[in-house]
Amino acid sequence: MSPISHGSPPKSSAKVRISQKLIWIFQAAGLWLFWLACSTLSPDRASTIGRRLAKTFGPHLSRTWKIKRNLSLAFPEKTEAEVAELAREVWGNVGAVLAEYPHLRAIGENRDGLRIETVIKADIEALRSTGKPAVFVSGHLGNWELSTTIALDMGVPLSVIHTEQDNPLVHGMIQRKRTALGCGFVSKEAGLRPVIRLLENGTSVGLLPDVKIPSGELVPFFGKDAHTTTNPAKLALKFGCDLIPVQVERLHGARFRITFHEPVRPDDPQADRNTQALQMTRKVNALFESWIRNRPFDWWCPKNRWPKVNKAGNRVET
Repeated sequence: MSPISHGSPPKSSAKVRISQKLIWIFQAAGLWLFWLACSTLSPDRASTIGRRLAKTFGPHLSRTWKIKRNLSLAFPEKTEAEVAELAREVWGNVGAVLAEYPHLRAIGENRDGLRIETVIKADIEALRSTGKPAVFVSGHLGNWELSTTIALDMGVPLSVIHTEQDNPLVHGMIQRKRTALGCGFVSKEAGLRPVIRLLENGTSVGLLPDVKIPSGELVPFFGKDAHTTTNPAKLALKFGCDLIPVQVERLHGARFRITFHEPVRPDDPQADRNTQALQMTRKVNALFESWIRNRPFDWWCPKNRWPKVNKAGNRVET
């Protein structure tokens, strides 16, 4: 987050840094208090409270217009009122996710299958027995933080590629909560080299590629070209390992279904690697689209997913 100018003279860099740090401290303190309160509740109760709060306040935040834009482009048949209500539900789900961070360990441990229903369509057991890594891909749906739990329970070593938060204090707090998941983490800002080293050493990696990557390929998503990374497919092809989509569905409260789908394969195994990667990425986008169509209120989409176009139909955003 950067300071917002309202036409006043530019501040010195020192004053900007101080104001930014104060904002970071305020945000981190608010999150700490919220998590403290949530930690005293059951996972279901915390999830419900987080949902209610986010549905109340979230629609008034600046990110809402981007959420509405994405939803309008994905579901052009919906009216403005329907999109607004759907955006409100989207905020509700992310509020539930936020409230569930203090309970990640309890949810992930999943004693007696009460919190997570598991559907295995991929041969996860083969990964465990052979020690061969895989590339897992998931979307920002349900509670995406939980997508690692089943693979780890089955003895598959896994590291997740994550994005740094703008607020370093909040980022540190979130990372400390994520340690309850038991997996490793690699910053996306570190590039692909650490990811390649992990795969070389037999550690599977997890990515959330349902976001806009300006340098990515234009791949159809809800019938419109969207900048999409092909790196997950390229990594799978490079190391000869499976590209496995993982779907997280919120059933009710803090209860979920996690499905490990069959690996994604290229249409033409004889094509060059870039063509194969593009074919696989199209299939992944199609899967994500089907998941979102089924549960659009669980899709966290606070950034523009598609390029903007002008009245002449030309892209004005790369």
